[in-house]
Amino acid sequence: MSKRRNNIREIASRMVALQEQARSLGLFPGDRELLECPKCGLLEDVLIGGELITSHPDANGQDTGLRFDELAEGKFSCPACGSIVKER
Repeated sequence: MSKRRNNIREIASRMVALQEQARSLGLFPGDRELLECPKCGLLEDVLIGGELITSHPDANGQDTGLRFDELAEGKFSCPACGSIVKER
């Protein structure tokens, strides 16, 4: 049983490292819901190649280059208007 736990811990550790690597490359690791600001409408989307982008609803997926900033677990700051956005 101890060997199994160690294997699970090792796999979990590798997953976290891969998610961090994906983030550093501008990719979305899929570890949370995509965000949408209720005040200004800025929203996140993921391109087919896994790249995380933000756009306004009327911009048809054109990336603004802005990124939501994580403040605390499940809370983010909208880069366009500064509103606090909670993960659903």
